[in-house]
Amino acid sequence: MNVDRFLGMGAVMLAIPVAVASWGFGVGSPKSPGAGFWPLLIAFVMAGLGLTLILRPTPNAGGETGESRWGKFGISLVTLLFYVAALEPLGYLPATAVMLLVQLRWVESRSWRTSITIALVAAVVSLILFRVLLKVSLPTGVIPLPRGW
Repeated sequence: MNVDRFLGMGAVMLAIPVAVASWGFGVGSPKSPGAGFWPLLIAFVMAGLGLTLILRPTPNAGGETGESRWGKFGISLVTLLFYVAALEPLGYLPATAVMLLVQLRWVESRSWRTSITIALVAAVVSLILFRVLLKVSLPTGVIPLPRGW
């Protein structure tokens, strides 16, 4: 069994309990979503992508070896663990920018300039979206933000 099919089955098996738990939180409606609405939507997307991997795995593009794929997976996993650990002490903006920078530079193999630009713009835009427009409380951390942010 190739890695894509194995990961696809794992995604589907993880999506099932997430969907069940989400339903238990209350889904609500698109106009008035409940606590389980977004987790349920994510579970459906995860199951769909998992089924895609099971039914039609991608060929080994560009002659990549399984080792480099596992290396990128390891970088992604460590980056996400760093993000969880650093979010509170560093704050949303720097933790998000660093996580995106690492993902773009070493997982997606983007140039330094592209990685830095996208990471900073995405972090600032998402901060504005969540804090200003959606009024979500995010950790400020080491960078003081203007009042109202």
